[in-house]
Amino acid sequence: MGKRFYAVLAGAGIVLLVGAFGSVLMKGKENVPMRNRLPEKAEKGLLQTTFQFEEKEGGVIAYQNGIPVPTFEPQRRNVLTLSGTWKKERFAADHDQTMAPRSREWVRAVEEAAEGRTAEKFDDSGWEDIELPLPENIMTGEESAAGAETYEDGVWYRRTFELDDSWSGQAVTLKSLGVSYIADIWINGQWAGMHEGGFTPFALDVTPFVRSGANTIAVRVDNPPWGSRIDTIPAVAGTDFFNYTGIIQEIYLEAAPYVHMVRADIVPQEEDGRLLIRAVVENRGNRKASVTLAGAVYEAVTDSEKLLASPYPADIIGAPAETEGMDDRDIELAPLEARLVTWNVRIKEPKRWTMETPHLYVAEFSVHQNGTATDRLATQFGIRTIRTDKRNILLNGEPVFLRGIARHEEWPVYGRTASWERIVRDLEQIRGLNANMVRTGHYPNHVYTYLATDRLGLAAMSEIPLWQFETIHYEAQQTRRLADQMWREMVFSQYNRPSVIMWSTQNESKDVMLRKAYNERLVRDIRTFYDDGRLVTQSAAADQPGPWDESMEPLDVAAWTMYFGIFHGSTPYEGTRDFVAEAALRWPDKPLLNTEFGYWTGETDLEADRQAEIYNETLRALMEQATVTMEGRPNPEGVLAGIDFWTAYNWYVNHGQWSQTMGIYHMDRTTAKPVRDLIREDYARISGKPAR
Repeated sequence: MGKRFYAVLAGAGIVLLVGAFGSVLMKGKENVPMRNRLPEKAEKGLLQTTFQFEEKEGGVIAYQNGIPVPTFEPQRRNVLTLSGTWKKERFAADHDQTMAPRSREWVRAVEEAAEGRTAEKFDDSGWEDIELPLPENIMTGEESAAGAETYEDGVWYRRTFELDDSWSGQAVTLKSLGVSYIADIWINGQWAGMHEGGFTPFALDVTPFVRSGANTIAVRVDNPPWGSRIDTIPAVAGTDFFNYTGIIQEIYLEAAPYVHMVRADIVPQEEDGRLLIRAVVENRGNRKASVTLAGAVYEAVTDSEKLLASPYPADIIGAPAETEGMDDRDIELAPLEARLVTWNVRIKEPKRWTMETPHLYVAEFSVHQNGTATDRLATQFGIRTIRTDKRNILLNGEPVFLRGIARHEEWPVYGRTASWERIVRDLEQIRGLNANMVRTGHYPNHVYTYLATDRLGLAAMSEIPLWQFETIHYEAQQTRRLADQMWREMVFSQYNRPSVIMWSTQNESKDVMLRKAYNERLVRDIRTFYDDGRLVTQSAAADQPGPWDESMEPLDVAAWTMYFGIFHGSTPYEGTRDFVAEAALRWPDKPLLNTEFGYWTGETDLEADRQAEIYNETLRALMEQATVTMEGRPNPEGVLAGIDFWTAYNWYVNHGQWSQTMGIYHMDRTTAKPVRDLIREDYARISGKPAR
């Protein structure tokens, strides 16, 4: 089959060159090509997107920055974390320059303006120290409007790192789990690549740039203020979460042989254990290679202490699972070639993933050359299907009612910088409230979050940060297609997570017809190129324009935020009741979902009783039309398949006038509000089980 590339933004200078060679910098390495090359000049216009698909036999391979998009599940490979002490210097960024298309001319101009900051030998001894990952914004730890410094501008980061001889003759990938907002990266004085967007991970091939011994990395970060441009995401000045600047999440180097496993995407076909596995193996060297690709499936351990001790899939491997169809594959790879290898596998006597019994499996793949295993990759997955049947959401063919609690991934000292331990503690606390779903709004959370929801038995609704887009913002994205790229990045970074049952395209945006066209485009994209069997929805505002919202038409689930008696007219009970009834008439063959309801308490909880009152009245209206009763029994007349309280914890907002206090808990995760006990008891009743 001939090669075809499906670019997010055609004709904008997107580059995927595989024939130019860089200098050999590491002892023992081949003549390694640079994969992420730039044109000499770029036409004026918009910053390029960097995500494409290449058609292959059996499907497509996703590429970004010139290499196949890798897994971001942590692997037991040769890894060097770059967490630790860096040097940093703030600067007033030229945002127009930052948002210009990348070219060699652009790099030279930025390097000239940087006055040596990208160079290896630059003296940064006068710069401040910072422990990364961590927001550049100063965090006071206070739950108040002044708790997080508003800093939306530029910052340079630099540090050195050492590579020993074990990195020689290896393909070296830089992986970042989140930099906000635009990162340009130099390794040993050479520009290595860039990424736009603070909520999704990215990777760069840095093999041509690193060497044995001392190395220098310089990162230029620019975070244009929200509201200053219409072409960033998010874009709105009053966005109801915080705009952190800097290297927010982990950044690290990972080594693998030139021929290595990139990723393996696993889609359950039926509840009987049938799986479609698409694995990507890459030859990043300039010599052809013959390898054998092998795979095996294991049950995950069930001991909760072991399950929650580490995010590494390899660390939860248990007994071998009996499978059919997982045969070894002999393949040949040309220089710089990536191949798609597919298996149709069946796991015998499968244990299904549900919220009550979150059984997991680990697939481990190995690359063999000359009879020796040279590379391994592990990924956790679960056997479950998610479909709809008129009003119901079906998990493994059975109706499920979603008892959701939303969560902002943010802490008063660390901002949005996450860790496995903090994530697990949050999700265990939410699970303890008898919730079975978490909406990770309004942005993709840390990749570890979804590894943890898998293991804890919490369904997840994951969303990209299109927050209250106006017409001008949708018009900008019709050209830029950055939203399309963020959508793809979200999906590919969470691909094998059984807990993720729904993708959400946006939150509370306004232009209905452009939003409908946008929803149609994303649905068509996922169903055509990388269908993962999940449901697609959105989180529309109930009054934008109302229950007849035409942008619901392309989606599997019709979903709204509902704030009657608060932001909308009527009362929490009557307004919610009437809205759901009208939505059911307009969308007779779709499950309906409430994605937000709640109320703020104020920083001193003066409105805590009002929060509880709003909760009680809204919940009463919702549950009267739910697909289950308050006692957890099926309601054949019900139309509402799930509810989602907003939110678990208080959080910071970007306008800095106050901290947002709609949480069940304060930001300390300890101080609860009266609504906590109501939710815990009501959600237990709805589940049909005693309160825990």
